[in-house]
Amino acid sequence: MNPTQGHRTATIRPTRILVVDDDRDVLFFMKLALETEGIDVTCAERGEDALGLLAERSYGVLLTDQNMPGMDGFELAQHARRLQPELIIFMGTGHLYPGIEERATAVGIREVFGKPFNFQRLFEQLLEALSHNKGHQSTRRAE
Repeated sequence: MNPTQGHRTATIRPTRILVVDDDRDVLFFMKLALETEGIDVTCAERGEDALGLLAERSYGVLLTDQNMPGMDGFELAQHARRLQPELIIFMGTGHLYPGIEERATAVGIREVFGKPFNFQRLFEQLLEALSHNKGHQSTRRAE
């Protein structure tokens, strides 16, 4: 699916999304896809930078990579949850493995997505999360 192809934006309430990934290509395409949907997107390449942004500004959603230099996605989620308890957190990874959902749930991650991202599935989950606005829920794996 083309990341710039239109989706059902009418059901997305205004929100800010923070996307964190050490791969600049991923950041570029995620920002492009989300902004095409009318979503306010901020990007960071490191977990430490993301925490600084979370301390300065409120976000509705954090979409983070799992494997990054320094702070990984699990550690970022744990710190982010303390800064913004209502934050909805998604994590992307190229390394799905047994037990990842349990580990993700333990640090407040709502859903784990396999890479490369299935943009349609990502947007469906984003829409669902924002419409319910429940933040911390059980973690599911989306491939």
